[in-house]
Amino acid sequence: MFSGVAYCADCGAKLYYCTSKSFETRQDHFVCYTSRKKGKEVCATHFIRAVVLEEMVLWHLQYVTSFVTAYEDIFRKKMNAKHNADLKKQTALRRKQIAQAERRITELSRLFKRMYEDNISRKLNDIRFEELSNDYEMEQSDLESELEQWQSELTEQEQHADDVERFFSKCRQYTNLTELTPTILNYLVSKVFVEAPDKSAGTE
Repeated sequence: MFSGVAYCADCGAKLYYCTSKSFETRQDHFVCYTSRKKGKEVCATHFIRAVVLEEMVLWHLQYVTSFVTAYEDIFRKKMNAKHNADLKKQTALRRKQIAQAERRITELSRLFKRMYEDNISRKLNDIRFEELSNDYEMEQSDLESELEQWQSELTEQEQHADDVERFFSKCRQYTNLTELTPTILNYLVSKVFVEAPDKSAGTE
């Protein structure tokens, strides 16, 4: 259940799941991948039993979902206040980068057209035309890739309000949480542990 979710609090590597046919359920455990593969000198040994990790995460999710349900307005304000402070800077930066990239792509198209005309009229020789063409095409390709990425990030940032409401909806749904499932874990951990400033021991 915790594969791809549990990480070492020190080095950030994934925790390695260990089990055996000779183990009882309570003996299944996680250890730091870095420590196991590269030695304690790189990262000290970290060990946690799977049942203990499940109990800790279940308790934390019960606490968070109960708190969110009981104090939804306060929690919403705190989430939005933190997000809005970050979003204002990030959105302004991304919009500026997008505008600059779009202007440069338009300019490159004009330069290429002018350069092509100069080549046809022999104002620009073939060698120089090819060199500049390659440079401009590479720059334009890089800008288009970055532009696509920035526009995607901007869209994600602007979807925050919808994400917050979906998060509250899930918290209400799991207020009386009694056991973990992969679906619950993967959704709530991505919202609770990744977005929250504090992290549970041994997990992100």
